[in-house]
Amino acid sequence: MTKEQTLSSVKKPFWQKEYFLLAAVFILTIILYLPALNNGFTNWDDTWYVTENARIADASWQGLSWWFTNYYHGQYSPVGNVVTVLLFQIDGLNPFWYHLTSVLLHLINVLLVFTFIKRLSSNGIPAVFVALFFAIHPLQTESIAWVAAIKIPLYVMFTLVSLLLYLRYIDSGKWKYYFLAFIPFLLAFGSKEQSLAIVGSLFFIDYYKDRKVFSGRVLLEKLPWLVLGILMGLNSIAATDSFGIVTPATTFGFNEQLVLPSYAFITYLWKLIFPVGMTAIYPYPSETSGLSWYYYLCFALVLILIAVVITQWKKNKTLVFGIGFFVVNILLVLQIVPTRNIIIADRYVYLPMLGFFFILGSYYMKIFKRGAIARALMLMLLLIWVTGFSMHSFNRNRIWESPETLWTDVVEKQPDALIAWYDLAGWYAEQNRHEEAIEAYLEVLRINPTYYNGLYNVANSYYRLGEYRIATAFYKKALDVRPGSKSAAMNIFMALVAQERYDEARQVIQILEKRYPGDAAVEAKKAFLPENDATGDTSGQKLFSMAEKAFRDGDLPEAIELYSLAIEKLPDGYTLYYNRGNAYFILGEFDRAIEDYTAALELDESFADCWYNRGMAFYSLGDLESFCNDMKRSAQLGNVKAAEKVKKECD
Repeated sequence: MTKEQTLSSVKKPFWQKEYFLLAAVFILTIILYLPALNNGFTNWDDTWYVTENARIADASWQGLSWWFTNYYHGQYSPVGNVVTVLLFQIDGLNPFWYHLTSVLLHLINVLLVFTFIKRLSSNGIPAVFVALFFAIHPLQTESIAWVAAIKIPLYVMFTLVSLLLYLRYIDSGKWKYYFLAFIPFLLAFGSKEQSLAIVGSLFFIDYYKDRKVFSGRVLLEKLPWLVLGILMGLNSIAATDSFGIVTPATTFGFNEQLVLPSYAFITYLWKLIFPVGMTAIYPYPSETSGLSWYYYLCFALVLILIAVVITQWKKNKTLVFGIGFFVVNILLVLQIVPTRNIIIADRYVYLPMLGFFFILGSYYMKIFKRGAIARALMLMLLLIWVTGFSMHSFNRNRIWESPETLWTDVVEKQPDALIAWYDLAGWYAEQNRHEEAIEAYLEVLRINPTYYNGLYNVANSYYRLGEYRIATAFYKKALDVRPGSKSAAMNIFMALVAQERYDEARQVIQILEKRYPGDAAVEAKKAFLPENDATGDTSGQKLFSMAEKAFRDGDLPEAIELYSLAIEKLPDGYTLYYNRGNAYFILGEFDRAIEDYTAALELDESFADCWYNRGMAFYSLGDLESFCNDMKRSAQLGNVKAAEKVKKECD
């Protein structure tokens, strides 16, 4: 037999070749994430990060450079923010482009994961195994299907490029790759602070590649990385402090806070094998004194895992590297120092899972090679696993379609997740579905009866429904929690006036006058009180309430008449002009709408929505110059929709 014949006889069929398998992984990943492209924005971080971010429209050099010299919402993520600014330039607030970018980043990361594992282990098939589970695992959906999480695949992309360059340095000995690796490291940090784990990952790469990790040369190599990592860490702490650290609502003792990170660690590992009960919010346990035995079992399991690493350090590089890579990349988000109201989050395991599946893939291949029966069993297990994960991921993407689908899913699985009920209620309120909002706010108050925002906002919803007496009761409860709340006191006044309880309303306004002497808003409220209660004359506030009801009921002519009567009594009420302008706008009487919007703006020039609506009225009349002027003014005042109009219609 010739040499050529020998090679030919052992040549693998095309379907066993690693690049064919990787192409299949790509196709499967694209199919799984097609539903994500139809998702919209949520009201969980997508607001301040994108939809209500006034700076997102500014793609000038000054606008882009601002992100690199400032903290935003307690974070330093200039690269991630610049990406959203650039995406806004494509098609404004069309969520498709944001979701498409996340999916494309995930596909790039699948390729990088394959390349990293293959170069690390010099074996392509285990690399395909790791890339497969990285690509399709249901825990990844949060990082891809949620717009505000675009920072996750972005920082991981730069992290993997940095690690690949470092591997190239080790394999070639060329210093240029060592120095080049710092560039993606900086970009990774500019995407998300979790990238600091790169420093720990380098240590375990050295270990796996049989370098003397504690030698002077290797330690000296890590010194610049360590110094840079420390500076980055201090910057992240400063960013968090600039916004205020969010700590768990429940207070735990030292023992509990020592055990909770262990629980989070073991839970992440468990969910990598059996991703059941997935949800966007995993709140801290409700116990305030002592935790159940399960939490302490997790602590014991972590101690056992530490012992395994120590005993296997010189015997099993695959096991130690996999565990070490997982640990260093999850360590910063284990809430050892609590900075979030959640104990774990699916998105935090996006990169760390590489370590877990590196171990699993290596042992899978060892068992697979033991014979025909072992191969059949392992292939069956792989098919079950891949099918189950794929179906779960495909369906899980749809959970992020809207705030309603997201938060409904959370409260079904975590009925005591206060933030989920609160954001669901807020979304219902924004949609004027106040009955449903009230139900959700009452769940918030079931969990925490003294939660000020819950009390205040449920009162707002009752007020919008005309249930003024109930609204008053909740506003008073809100004031009991936060006695200095000006807005709650002002709203109590308005609710009392709506009930014609004028004596009580006067008492409230007198308190406000003493607390805020000379305050223009307080003085303006006094106009809602009738000069003489005994005249039987309908007050301006009563007329305003009647007009609001007519507007909600769709009786726009009646609403306009009532707004006009209210304006006679409250000529300084800019909201009255604005609302009457809206009624005229809906009826197509754009000239009259513009008159009212102009009157409202003369009373309050900072009314961004009014500038926007007047601009739309000008647009309807074909006056594009006035339209653009008003939209630019509205955008300057922070209206993101106006900024989008400027970009599309005025540039």
